[in-house]
This record gives sequence, structure tokens and C-alpha cells, in this order.
Amino acid sequence: PAPGGGAPPLVVHAEVQAAIDAGEPVVALESTIITHGMPYPDNLHTARAVEEAVREAGAVPATVALLDGVCHVGLATEELTRLAQLGRERVAKCSRRDLAAVMARRGHGATTVSATMLLAHLAGVPVFVTGGIGGVHRGGEASMDVSADLTELSRTPVCVVCAGVKSILDIPRTLEVLETNGVAVAALGASEFPAFFTRSSGCAAPLTVANPHEAAALVLDPRCGARTHDLPRSPQISELRGRVQFCVFQTHARGRVSRCTHCILPSQPLLHSTPLCHARPYTHTHTHTHTHT
Repeated sequence: PAPGGGAPPLVVHAEVQAAIDAGEPVVALESTIITHGMPYPDNLHTARAVEEAVREAGAVPATVALLDGVCHVGLATEELTRLAQLGRERVAKCSRRDLAAVMARRGHGATTVSATMLLAHLAGVPVFVTGGIGGVHRGGEASMDVSADLTELSRTPVCVVCAGVKSILDIPRTLEVLETNGVAVAALGASEFPAFFTRSSGCAAPLTVANPHEAAALVLDPRCGARTHDLPRSPQISELRGRVQFCVFQTHARGRVSRCTHCILPSQPLLHSTPLCHARPYTHTHTHTHTHT
């Protein structure tokens, strides 16, 4: 928050602001994937490709980030390039809680889901697209390791379109937290909640919308009250579900054996010893159901 308890200062890119003022579609994009997801120049190529995909769909992209302590919603070409070149060594990964600290020291920040939602909302951008959101970590009932993304979804009126939660997380418990917090979760064109890499997670989707028109009606209906929605879009590689689950569970087991409670990655790459293409499929039969109380 800014001094006096107000909202943080924002620089909204001119193209983004013009689209907002004209009532044209704008889609917010996070920036953590740019600085912390891959090296330069692959990260820049990916960021540009994502923005181009948004444009091809008829909307204006608004990549969100902090540069020199200033929050930006929409980056100019040179700003996007600069962010990609700075990389993870010089750019902080910013959740909502980190924004004030990065702004105070006039640093650079790449926004996670929660920070992107907040800044997009303050700029008047109602839709945000990302890969996978955070959630409840495996063993979270003991560690209390729960992503701030879930809290943000419950209090910031932005529609988040994603591929579900990251597959290494506890998806059933994540859905329970979203239900408790009153977040509407609807799967687009599917009856099952996706697992980031795959269409299938073994968890039933709380709601289903058949097409983008139904999704838009759900988000824009003024009778909904809080307009925060999570709309998982399933990737089309469902045949990998068993293999991904097997690798996740095996990696988690190795983390527990090594008494590592907050990081489930082994000291050596799992796929080095158990290639994904040869992994024994893991059969997961649990189906998550919701009870409304």
C-alpha cells in the first residue's frame, strides 16, 4: 500500500488504458514466468508469443511487473526486454505481501498470481490468464503451506483463466479451501478439474461451463455478488496423467525421506533415473466431491 493506506501507484500502458476507456477487452498477464521460469532469451520469446496470442484473440495484453519500484500494468517493448534480461538474480518474485518492500527500495519485481490480480484490479482489468495457480501443498495440513493465491481469489474481483493448480500440489484440499472462501470454480468444457499438465485430476469440477459465452455470463452476472472466478482450461495431454502423478508421488516420497517438508524436489532430477516416458502409470481413484454447508 502507498503512504496513508492508499493503493500503490500504477503506470498503466497507454494502449491498455485506451482499451479500458473504450470498453475493449484487456487481459492481464503475470511476469514471474519471465524472470523465474526460463533463461534469457527464451523468456523474452515466450513473453512476446503469449502477448501475441492475446492479440490474435482480439484483446490487448497487459503484462504486469515492477520496474524501479513502480508498478506497471502493460509493458512497452523495451520494458519487457529489460525485465527479461534482468532475470531472477535482480528481480524479486512478488506476491501481494512483497509489493510494498520492493516499491520502498525501488527494486524490480515479477508478479505472481496474487500480485497480478491485485494490480490488474486496481487498473480496471477484470480478466487475468496464467498457467497454473498456487494452492495447498502436499502435507499442508501439517505445514500450513497454502498459497496466497487462494486468499487473493477470495477477495479480489478478477476472473482468472488457468490450467488449474500446479500438479505437484494437493488438488482436493485446494478445492476445499476455494469452496470455503466462496470462490466460484468452473471448468471450461469439462466435468473434471484439470491438473495443470493434464485434463484429468480425479477431482470433479465444482461447476462446468460449456463455452466462453457461458463463462462470460457467469463472470459478468451482477447477481453473483463477488465476481472472483477461477476458470480452469484443460491442456490436451490427458494420456500423461498417470505418468505425471507417478513422478509427483515418487518425488514427494523422496522429499519426505530426506526430511524436507517445504521442497519436494529431489537432489537429482527424478527423470534422470525414471524417465517420464517409461514411468509406471499411477492409478488415482479418488474423486473429490463438495458438500455445501
